[in-house]
Amino acid sequence: MTRKLKTLLFTLLAVAVGFGLGGQRPAAPRPAAAAPTYDEIAALLAGLPADVPSLAAVRVSAVWKQYAETVEKNWSDLTVKRLKPMQAWADKELLRARASSKFLFYPFGGPDFLTAFEFFPEAETYELLGLEFCGRLPRPDLWKDRQAEAYLKNFSASLSDFFDKSYFITSHMDGTLYGQGQVEGVMPLLCFFLKRTGHRILDIGRLDFDPKGQAVELDYDKQKKASRPYGLKILFSAEGAASVKSITYVSCNLENKTFAKDSSLHRNLGRLPAGLTTYVKSASYLMHYATFTNIRDVVLDKSQFILEDDTGIPYKVFKPKDWRVQLYGEYAKPVKDFSGVDQPDLKKAYDEGGDAIPKLPYHLGYHWQDNRDALILAEKKK
Repeated sequence: MTRKLKTLLFTLLAVAVGFGLGGQRPAAPRPAAAAPTYDEIAALLAGLPADVPSLAAVRVSAVWKQYAETVEKNWSDLTVKRLKPMQAWADKELLRARASSKFLFYPFGGPDFLTAFEFFPEAETYELLGLEFCGRLPRPDLWKDRQAEAYLKNFSASLSDFFDKSYFITSHMDGTLYGQGQVEGVMPLLCFFLKRTGHRILDIGRLDFDPKGQAVELDYDKQKKASRPYGLKILFSAEGAASVKSITYVSCNLENKTFAKDSSLHRNLGRLPAGLTTYVKSASYLMHYATFTNIRDVVLDKSQFILEDDTGIPYKVFKPKDWRVQLYGEYAKPVKDFSGVDQPDLKKAYDEGGDAIPKLPYHLGYHWQDNRDALILAEKKK
């Protein structure tokens, strides 16, 4: 066979291979879909529609469609029964507190961004403290087999107490925030609330604290540490708005022995701006005890306004010469889970106020069975 004939045969073979045996050129490999953003993952967890190629397989599944339908119903019920009455009440009663500060501090709040936002939507910075670890968002684009079903089931369970009772129960969260295929930490819950309240998540970072209490910001994937205190920071904005706000969540134990005055977190909170607003709800009466006086002192020192139920700072601490106090709702004996934290002076104040004390048009807190809620708004006298 001549060299010329060999060259011709080789050329024909190359053409045949290039076009495939069927005579057509094989399609170019499709580029892999880009990894979903934090905001896109949060929208999926919130049961909201979005056109995201990398999450298309999850969104067309029967599991996610059923999940989204359930979330929408639960959120609609919550809006009617709790959120709208809260908004209307806060628009009337919290005007001075809202105008006083753009910083909302929520110790013992865990991942409950929603309540803080409904009361104080104009805040620019929200700082929440809780025992639960920070965790991370899932990667739904990498889910296989029954992972979507397992994760969404656990995510629904982690929200159930909040929808039903208005607060998270730590022992119940321990069953849904740990383990393979389960919700990892509070970050997904915070992002769920952000999307459901009409926000766009811009970025998420990690926080550590140096010995002097300075917060050190790290990349999302850099921090592997799980020992308290450590935290996360979410930058977000309202849909269509240019201004950027932030949520800081710190996983920590606020008992005096760990939250000592020379600890990194105590020094960090010492940098909080004076004149902020503090909100406390369903806090297990911890600031009633001598073992939690350090965080109580921080709240009293830094706050211009304190909005709390009876589980926060004891009523007797708000001395008339220093604080102006407005009571709402009605006082009821603490539920059976808590003993030794009755407040006779607070009960007397409610009894003496009688019909002059405004009722609450919504329910929040431990008295979810009888809706007998006490709410205290304390303003520091300048």
